[in-house]
Amino acid sequence: MPDRWQTYPFEFKGGLISNLSPYQQGIQAPGSARVLVNYEPSVFGGYRRVEGYDKFDTAAVTNSGNIRGVIKYGNHVYAARGNDLFRSTGSGWTSISDNATYSSAGVTLGGSGRIRFLKYNFDGTEKLLAVDGTGKPFRFTGSVFSQLSSLPADTSGASHAVNFKNHIFLANGENVVFSAPYEDDDFTPASGGGIINVADIVTDLIVFRDQLIIFGETTIHRLAGSSQADFQLVPVSRDLGAVAEDTVQEIGGDIMFLGPDGLRLFSATDKIGDFSLAAVSKTIQAEILDLVSNSTTFASTVVREKSQYRIFGFRSASTNDASKGIAATQLQDSVAFNELRGFKVFCVTSEYSGSAEEIYFGGSDGFVYQMEQGNTFSGSNIVATFATPFVPLTDPNVRKTIYKGTTYVDVNGVLDLKFSLKYDFDQPESVQPEGTTLSNAVGTVITYGSGTFGTSTFGSKPNTVFDVQTVGSGTSVSLVYETTGTTTDAVFTVDAATLEFATYGRR
Repeated sequence: MPDRWQTYPFEFKGGLISNLSPYQQGIQAPGSARVLVNYEPSVFGGYRRVEGYDKFDTAAVTNSGNIRGVIKYGNHVYAARGNDLFRSTGSGWTSISDNATYSSAGVTLGGSGRIRFLKYNFDGTEKLLAVDGTGKPFRFTGSVFSQLSSLPADTSGASHAVNFKNHIFLANGENVVFSAPYEDDDFTPASGGGIINVADIVTDLIVFRDQLIIFGETTIHRLAGSSQADFQLVPVSRDLGAVAEDTVQEIGGDIMFLGPDGLRLFSATDKIGDFSLAAVSKTIQAEILDLVSNSTTFASTVVREKSQYRIFGFRSASTNDASKGIAATQLQDSVAFNELRGFKVFCVTSEYSGSAEEIYFGGSDGFVYQMEQGNTFSGSNIVATFATPFVPLTDPNVRKTIYKGTTYVDVNGVLDLKFSLKYDFDQPESVQPEGTTLSNAVGTVITYGSGTFGTSTFGSKPNTVFDVQTVGSGTSVSLVYETTGTTTDAVFTVDAATLEFATYGRR
């Protein structure tokens, strides 16, 4: 005789996990995810569907090839494509490098790889420095764009640039070249400039806790001091580095980077001058390996308001839909991961403009996009899937019949979300019931400024609890949530769920 109905609660947390066996994950972390694509762990709990992106400018940047670099400078967004630099406020791109108003004659960017920018202010005027990995650096003052052709040969081919202790530091192969204090066109030793050889190809530079951290392919060094007289290079690791350029980002008081075995955190320890290099992506090692093996270059950014690091793999032949990335969200006591799809990113930049965080990126189609905008991927539907592990509920050898599923959602507008149950590891011989759409009717939720006076009803609350009468039975069950593809879906968070079930005989 069957037992009375029981209730099993799911608290959705933990993010994507793929390094546990199916039953281990279902027993140890039932609220985690076996699939988490375009849903992200929220610092407020649950899994939140990612936000979309829109074109910053509806016009494509002139020239061909990838958007090689992008930066917000002053009131404009600047983008490099081909051998030229352009700027826009959102209504058409203006050439900088071949426009007599802005540039010296014949100024063109070199190479075809990534352009990296540095903003700095030594004399009361913010300037922009650009390095192309081929020639000597370029400088833009807001009115004049020119190449610093008088710099020494050691600066030619510089690939990265930072401002540390009011010196310009350039990474160039195994060398780190630095300028005289408060100078961008004087790198001579007599004035306070110099060269440091780290015996490893430098893949990134970042200023962290009053030190310059120098990442190589297989080493990490830190530079302390404030001038040529007391700069001191100290090794942090001699056999571990950032294996790819543009994967190093500061997030939540740490630095995250792509190491040879996955994502790692470069964290300051309690001991002064000591650091920990903890591997944090072991739970998604399969996804990391897939990202690395299917990408030719990488780009990364932080979404500061979400305490999130994002790394994007790039391959020219990939479509937008096939382009992959991984997001890592720093929670109070852990790092939780999810996969990203639909972001084809060759270069990306993130910064605050006043109190608003702005993230711009470019790929191969010539457009510059703004991330964390809207409910679509520039007009394309956001396809997102979240699936829990297969959970035995009670005894894994006892068959359960599920009668009711309740989902708790934090939603601010229109919602269409497909809910379904998968039984017994979704084996070919198992019978799987059809899904049900959880929906808020169009027009149910009206916010100030979006309704029509005398027609719309204000003050109504959106439906946040969805009950579904379910069918089917099995020894284990997985909850699956999928977006239905509508372009009107507001951003929402799937917070928790419960299943009501009865147990039957052993299999």
